Amino acid sequence: MANEHGTAAKGIREEIERLEAAGRLIRVAHEVSPRFEACAYAAEADHGSAILFERVAGSEHPVVMNTTGSREVIATSLGVRPEDLAERYLEALARPVAPRPWDAAAGVPPVQEVVVEGDDIDLPAQLPVLTHHEHDGGPYITSGVVIGEHEGVRNLSYHRMQVRGPRETGIVVVQRHLHRMLDAADAADRPLPVVVALGLDAAAYLAAATSGSAAPYGFDELGIVGALRGEPVRLAPGRTVPLGVPACAEIVIEGHILPNTRADEGPFAEFDGNYERGRERVFRATALTMRRGAVYHGLASGSVSQLNIMGLPNEAVLLRSTRAVVPAVERVHVTLGGLRKFHAVVSLRKQIAGDPGDAIVAAFAGHRDLKQVVVVDHDVDVYDLAAVERAVAIWFQPDRDLHLMGRGRGNPVDRSLDADGTTSRMGLDATRPLGSERTVPAVIPGRERVRLP
Repeated sequence: MANEHGTAAKGIREEIERLEAAGRLIRVAHEVSPRFEACAYAAEADHGSAILFERVAGSEHPVVMNTTGSREVIATSLGVRPEDLAERYLEALARPVAPRPWDAAAGVPPVQEVVVEGDDIDLPAQLPVLTHHEHDGGPYITSGVVIGEHEGVRNLSYHRMQVRGPRETGIVVVQRHLHRMLDAADAADRPLPVVVALGLDAAAYLAAATSGSAAPYGFDELGIVGALRGEPVRLAPGRTVPLGVPACAEIVIEGHILPNTRADEGPFAEFDGNYERGRERVFRATALTMRRGAVYHGLASGSVSQLNIMGLPNEAVLLRSTRAVVPAVERVHVTLGGLRKFHAVVSLRKQIAGDPGDAIVAAFAGHRDLKQVVVVDHDVDVYDLAAVERAVAIWFQPDRDLHLMGRGRGNPVDRSLDADGTTSRMGLDATRPLGSERTVPAVIPGRERVRLP
């Protein structure tokens, strides 16, 4: 659905307005519990509509969920058609708009209208942090965009945070860009200052999930947000940390990841449905700032909303990498069944027999998490997985069209990895042979006019 603005929503309040106007928001007026109940409702509403809980037990803050629950919902927020999401995101990657400082003449930044500092902070009491699954070790912040800086480099990323005290959480930092910053802080035995931004729009959530192949170390993901919005993100000075804070956020937690410190964390059901626990890093809050009437954003682990955040930016990444090798590539779909991470479908207008094989290699080079790529002809709808499976059934021959790749590093969430963390990969060429006639679909004339009683 195209949006009349043509640009992304500038904050979650504008996003909620857009979704409600488009009929893509469900309001729940009665009180719900942050322990399991909110996530249960969100699970029932997943795939189609965002959901806004106006009253959450024990909190004065409303909670919104599923704001990235479908392509249609995300497209409404970004102001584009669902089928144009990858193209629009690719444009934003190519032409980022750098953030700018908050103009002090404009007054107090919205996210700092309410300020709580030091020992007055009580995260479990002051925020409606959700408990997701039966065996989770407690309430978790899962929708926080963690912003860190080191030697002039800014990074946005996601890290689950187990709330286990008024000011303390666990934080799981895997081997990516924030980990690199944390290594430097550990080496100097100093805490790493970070801010955790909550209550953001889809543009910001997608930007924070952009893979390192598209946003390498040194690339500021806030530039993607600015490009999608058509204006720069404004950054206010942090109250207790030397970092810029997105003025458009609803809630910000400022604090530090403690140096060389680990504590028990979990269990927690990760996005693939399996519980994890371990000895993880420790975060300590120094300030909690928010807008008046702040809206808390909840993100259920393993939900379609979470998978979309993690995976849809990869479609733009793969579009870029495959087109660089095969310009005739038309669309890319990172599938939900592949957890928006491991399986992709690529459509192209085949010019030479080797185009599908080249597209397969380019896809794996563009996104290392991929394990399976299916290439289909341009007239196969990559979003219609029945049509994709039909193309495989009709045109694919394993001894001729299967491309097997040797072992390489895999994603640690892939439970099938070998002990050394490696995986193999496969590509399926399900395109028609050059020169063959296009299959004409069987159509019953007038079927679209038939209405059953």
